[in-house]
Amino acid sequence: MAIIVLLVSAVMLTMGLSMSKRTTVETKIGINDELLKKAFNAAESGVDFYLGTGGIGYSSPDKVSTADINVTQISVGTTRIDFGEYVPKGDTEFFWLVDHDTDGNIGTDYYTGASVDICGVGFTGSATIDYFYKNGVNFGLKRRLANFNTEAVGGCVTVATSQINSPLLLTVTPVVDGGKFYALGLPGTSFSSQGTDIASIGKAGGVEAAAGATRVEKRIVIRKRYSVPSFLLTGVVAEGSVLSD
Repeated sequence: MAIIVLLVSAVMLTMGLSMSKRTTVETKIGINDELLKKAFNAAESGVDFYLGTGGIGYSSPDKVSTADINVTQISVGTTRIDFGEYVPKGDTEFFWLVDHDTDGNIGTDYYTGASVDICGVGFTGSATIDYFYKNGVNFGLKRRLANFNTEAVGGCVTVATSQINSPLLLTVTPVVDGGKFYALGLPGTSFSSQGTDIASIGKAGGVEAAAGATRVEKRIVIRKRYSVPSFLLTGVVAEGSVLSD
């Protein structure tokens, strides 16, 4: 049963104002530590180059190493948002139901479905599900404590997203045991981007390398998810409205 509750500052502080995740994949033939280091540095510099200039091709000052950058939107245009990450108890996973502009601010392209399923991967515990929405110039929150053991159908709990209001955000916080969660939209709907994955492939060696050296590549992926505005984290909820700054 959905209820309106008071929002305290600790609602989602564990989420932080932004999230990022870095993974690396190493590809090499033979052993050349110096080239490997150059490829790694080029990959990192490629990310910095993109964030600073928007460029997708980087070359080191000495021209020995380069990086190719590829940027993709996370879950855009799909009916499923699945980050594949384990959420410890008390921590929060979140799923945006609205787009963002180029500066990362909340946009106006809202999820159009009447509901969203929050699904757990083998999860049978309880979780707090918060639904944030906008009504005119006001922001609101509905909170629900869901028991996945008794309420879930096919591992999923359905959350209503009434189109009387404009859907913004769904969050899920496991209470006793952690788990993995994903969001499913209705057929014919699609979610907006959740952020960007920035993949940078650093390269060193090849024709520029000394005799006997091999070509080395290092791939780094930076995941930058859209941040949660501070007023949603620390705002006060009263009778369904969130007071912004």
